[in-house]
Amino acid sequence: MVQRRRSRARVVLRVLLALAVVLAAVVGAASWRLNLYDREIARIDDAMPEEQGRPRAAPGQNWLLVGSDWRGERAEEEQSPEEARADAIMLLHMPEDEQRGYVVSIPRDSYVPIEGHDDGKISTALEKGGPGLLTQTVEELSGVRVDHVAILDFHGFERSIDALGGVEVDVKRDVSDPSNEWSWSAGRQHMDGEEALRFVRERKGLPEGTTDRMRRQQAVLNAVGEKARSQELLRDPGQLDHLLRIASESLAVDDEVTLATLRGLAERLAAAGPERISYTSLPVARTDWVGSRNVARLDEERTGKLFTALDNGTLDQYFAEHDLGNNVDEVN
Repeated sequence: MVQRRRSRARVVLRVLLALAVVLAAVVGAASWRLNLYDREIARIDDAMPEEQGRPRAAPGQNWLLVGSDWRGERAEEEQSPEEARADAIMLLHMPEDEQRGYVVSIPRDSYVPIEGHDDGKISTALEKGGPGLLTQTVEELSGVRVDHVAILDFHGFERSIDALGGVEVDVKRDVSDPSNEWSWSAGRQHMDGEEALRFVRERKGLPEGTTDRMRRQQAVLNAVGEKARSQELLRDPGQLDHLLRIASESLAVDDEVTLATLRGLAERLAAAGPERISYTSLPVARTDWVGSRNVARLDEERTGKLFTALDNGTLDQYFAEHDLGNNVDEVN
């Protein structure tokens, strides 16, 4: 159940890391308003699974970042996650005592076991059992304990990028989706919120399909982080306040997240900076059909090794040895 305080933005999410990076960039400059922003954020009281059987706690911190089409107003009535899908699923890992972070994208079509249900796409776990079941499914897939969950809605994603004055992304080649009449030309593209949302949701015409889609999400995240750290933003209290109000009104987190938790994450992200945030995606062995559904079969061996490295604190070495990092400076 989501505890709602205002009837403004929908609590669903998308590129949640966008808010974390924005908050990281301004944590000092905006401290006078943090209590207000905190009151705007919705809390989810069932975001974590039952304790029995969960992975052990390990050094560092893991945030589950989810994008979803679960819509609803922050009103008095309870919101149901029926017909919801997790559109983007990322695991943010912040190692213990290190100024860096890792973002691991999980393909939304990954075909995995879902507790209490038939195997299915990981994106459907939110629909079938709410945030707690999605968190449990990610933990059972990864063997990694999720410390916190954060959700940002589509509308908030658009408005946050517009409040930043748009972002710029380098596109490798001309790409078009005739069915939606969307197109992007090769080169550096300036995108407003609506264009950026279209860009990260594009599913057709991409050479590597889902993998390219996840790289696009990561590239826009990176662009948001760069823009949020700009001195122009930090010197403009009005724009800064507007941006953080939009972001906080669009955010939902688990009920263990306090203002101090968010400040701690923000300070660590600020210390790392976008240049020390590494991006990768779970390896897909092949796509397949299960009935009428097109699904992604993960490469279980490589996926297992990646999550083992995350859990035991050797991700940096693993990335280097296996050339895993996604290049987010230029994407299809």
